[in-house]
Amino acid sequence: MTDNPTGSPFSTVRNDAQESDNSTMTKKPSESDNRSDRSDFDIIESNYSINELNDEHVHQETSLNVLSTADILREKLAFATGGTHQNSPILTFPDNPQIELTQEKYKKLVSYLTQVPSEHERQLGFVLIIDRRSDRWMAVKAVLSYIEEYFPYSIQCIYLLRPNSWMQRALSRITILNEITCIHRLIVCRTLAELHEHLDASQLSKDLGGTIDFRLFEWIERRAAIEKLTQSIHELSEMLLVFIKQCDEIEFPNAVDSTQQLLLQHSTQKTELEQELLRIKTWGHSLLCIIRQQHKATASIPNHFADEVNEIHDLSLAPDQAAHARACANALTHVDNSECILQQFWCLHEARLNRCLALRHFEQRFKEVQCTFIQLHNNLSQLPDINTSLLRFECYRTDNNTTIREEIDQTLIQLDDLSQRTQTMISQATLLANDGLDLIMEQQKQQSMAYGIDSIEPKCQELDEMKRNLTGQIDEKRHNLKLLRTYIDKLESINDWCTRGKDMLAMHPIHLSNDKASRSLTELENFLSDLSTINLDELQHTSTPEPLRSMINQVFNRVNDVRDLCEKRCEQLRRLALPINRPVQRVHPLPLQQTESLNLIGTTTSLLQQQMNEHLTSADNDHNLSSSSSSSNNNNSTTASECMITHNAKMDKKQRHVVTELLVTEQVYVEELRTIIEGYMIKFDEPERYRYLPPAIIQNKSVLFSNLPDIYAFHATSFLRDLQQIYDDPSITNTCSIGSAIAACFIKRKSNFKLYEQYVLNKSQSERIWEQFCAGHPFFTKIQQSLGHRLPLDSYLLKPIQRITQYQLLLKETIKYTRNEQECLHLQAALRVMLNILSDLNDVMHSTQIVGYPDNLNTLGRVHLRGENCLISKEKRRGTVYTRTKTSTRDMFLFDRDILLCKKKDEGNGKSVQYQFKELIRIIDIAVCTHPKNDRNKFELLLKDWSYIIQLPNNSSNGDKAEETSVKWIDTIKSCVTQQTEQRRAEMKQRSASLDHPAYAHRRHLQHRATMTIRAPDSDDPDDEPTTLSQFNETTKANSKRNPKIVRIDK
Repeated sequence: MTDNPTGSPFSTVRNDAQESDNSTMTKKPSESDNRSDRSDFDIIESNYSINELNDEHVHQETSLNVLSTADILREKLAFATGGTHQNSPILTFPDNPQIELTQEKYKKLVSYLTQVPSEHERQLGFVLIIDRRSDRWMAVKAVLSYIEEYFPYSIQCIYLLRPNSWMQRALSRITILNEITCIHRLIVCRTLAELHEHLDASQLSKDLGGTIDFRLFEWIERRAAIEKLTQSIHELSEMLLVFIKQCDEIEFPNAVDSTQQLLLQHSTQKTELEQELLRIKTWGHSLLCIIRQQHKATASIPNHFADEVNEIHDLSLAPDQAAHARACANALTHVDNSECILQQFWCLHEARLNRCLALRHFEQRFKEVQCTFIQLHNNLSQLPDINTSLLRFECYRTDNNTTIREEIDQTLIQLDDLSQRTQTMISQATLLANDGLDLIMEQQKQQSMAYGIDSIEPKCQELDEMKRNLTGQIDEKRHNLKLLRTYIDKLESINDWCTRGKDMLAMHPIHLSNDKASRSLTELENFLSDLSTINLDELQHTSTPEPLRSMINQVFNRVNDVRDLCEKRCEQLRRLALPINRPVQRVHPLPLQQTESLNLIGTTTSLLQQQMNEHLTSADNDHNLSSSSSSSNNNNSTTASECMITHNAKMDKKQRHVVTELLVTEQVYVEELRTIIEGYMIKFDEPERYRYLPPAIIQNKSVLFSNLPDIYAFHATSFLRDLQQIYDDPSITNTCSIGSAIAACFIKRKSNFKLYEQYVLNKSQSERIWEQFCAGHPFFTKIQQSLGHRLPLDSYLLKPIQRITQYQLLLKETIKYTRNEQECLHLQAALRVMLNILSDLNDVMHSTQIVGYPDNLNTLGRVHLRGENCLISKEKRRGTVYTRTKTSTRDMFLFDRDILLCKKKDEGNGKSVQYQFKELIRIIDIAVCTHPKNDRNKFELLLKDWSYIIQLPNNSSNGDKAEETSVKWIDTIKSCVTQQTEQRRAEMKQRSASLDHPAYAHRRHLQHRATMTIRAPDSDDPDDEPTTLSQFNETTKANSKRNPKIVRIDK
């Protein structure tokens, strides 16, 4: 079966006596045929290819049935008791001389009775018994002539019980026996004893000396019921074919809403077909129980009716009853095949619809991203570009340049804001492109079911192109505006520098003295050094646009001119500043006698030198003291900062270790899940291992493993990949924001952790299946040895529950070693998410221990809240008067549809706690849910006739206060009431719409009639007794009187 399953195998029921059991037919039933004729039940697999969709598919059916031949059958001219001789069916023509067997009656009887046996028996040939002991030889000749003229199948042998009257025996001795000729093998028997020498008496009716208590009227009723069942199966097969063709030929819509509606519509049709299959299966099983004389209440509907055919042979049934039972079981086998085909087709079709829906979501997100990119591009185009800014700069350059600077700065701010929005959209576009690539990779794994790959790849390329173009334009505009801003800022400094240079050249004449030339040279050199502070290299860029490049070149030319003039003037001034060498005259000084004065001066000098040295020494000491004090303070602050740095480094290192532990344990967990799936689940489908498994294990494979593949897919493809990207991203680890990234990962994937609810809900059944059938089985023991596991499979099936409880511990450790306050807040939010998930899983786990509930708990929906040890006061409402009845302590479970009040049972012997179901409150019946008399520690549920006041315990299991818990209960109950009300309105609207369709009205009438006549065997009503066939016929007669179009079983 490919992605377009136009050739889906489809089973129907046929009655053609000329086709073999294994023949394949591709014919459509004619509208003029009478489909109530069902004598044989064979499954026909029809492969409708794409080129054969418009072919006519006609079933070769006869117009005869038990109702049309009932009048002739009641004359007892011929009948089939179900007896066989060497697997060939026996057809009996009884001795009935009062009624003449005409050729027309003979053909009609033979045409119908030869259809009753199976195709295999018909192909072996028939054994005919002609009883004419009380008749004449002329009647014998007439019957033999009819047989030679017309009999639709081969005849193995004809046994004739000759006429036994005195006259007929005398005639047989003379001429009659010699005159009788027959093309078939003919054995003439004088007595029943001679007949019993050839045929087994257990295969003959009592009028032929056999043991079969053949009741003709009961046989006709059974045949009519079986043919009516076959007609319903045939109609259901046509409905299934129409549904498959409709699903295959429909064109997928191009919108998300339309695709979702189509998926919902097809799901509804599939559900209706499943319900119809279940109804027919229940009906057929009830009929089979009646035939087998088995009480319906003690017989359960089997999953597969193919085994019922083999069990019939083991039952001690009369041949006629066994034939009816085989026919009914064969008909029900068609229903099993049709149900299997529907499930196979729906798996493929639903996968196609889901892929189409994913593609439509991708396309819708692509259009949104594309529109946002176009809007961002338009916003970018509206911002002033460099040409506009240059034009405004030329207008304002004679005035103050503050206005143009402010405009450029404002444009840069807007551009930064636009860049941030662009980066956000780029992230969304990257995520969208990754989702598109994931869709492509997922569909490439299933090449025969690929859909929409050709449209995804161009869109991903277009996303990359849009990202590059918009990012490039923003960077280019930002670079040009910054360059213009730099040019405007430097232009004023350059103009001042050039003006000062011209002024200096004009103020300093060339002919100066030596001293003045040196001062002028120093001023000019200082002036030239000021040019380096302007940093003209910032204006030199190869990507500068042409208008601005010309203006910058003009500035550089002007600066170069002024610099060249100043350098030439400096060369002239250097030459003027050279010293002049003049001759020096030698002078001889006179000697002086000033010894005392010199000594005094020397003494004074030594004293001053000593005081100066003392002052310098004291100053040095003060400086050393102050230096040592400041050095000590600096050492203390340095030590404290070093301790803080060391502590922070240790905290970061420990946080890194916790994150590493989270990643490594996640990798180990994913590997363990992969080992379970590849090591155990896939081995179920291997032929060499499959045949050694008992049916109980094979049928409960989905119960044993639950949704473990979905959990593995989530962790392997999403959660582990996110953690790995966070761990490997240096931008996250270097900025010490790894905790926030981890928290965001948990919060983003919180909806995926809901997968564990189904796993926890199924865990008790999985453990029960393991203990009953799997523990110690060689199949699991060999796999365990081959994988090298020290523990059996049930220990590994506990891994998901153990893992989901470890996340909150790792998050707590991460919070413990996190320094950043904002990062701690993010991690605490993630911790609250995981604690809420664990609380929900705990409620689901406790809900599995509810006992005594009369219906299936799975029909109640999802568990939202659980209240422990709640004090409940139940009051009877009579108008506005309340009459208190009783107060009790109960545990409450809030489901989607109902609230269950249970009594906690703890035996105290180490066993698990159980909750005994006591009372049910339907969500749809709740009128008001509020706090009673402003007591926020309680909440009240008002129904039509009752009022429930619930007092929650002060210390709940999750640590919340009673007031917070009551508010949470009220909000959740109101949400459930709203959801149930909307769902009920939608169902009523859909039901009212379906009532207008005539085809559905006729079908509902048939369903109602069948429901009134035959009850399902698993009904819980004690007053509903099993319906017998006579009661079934009486009900049909009554209906036929009211409606002549209804065909009755007995006329």
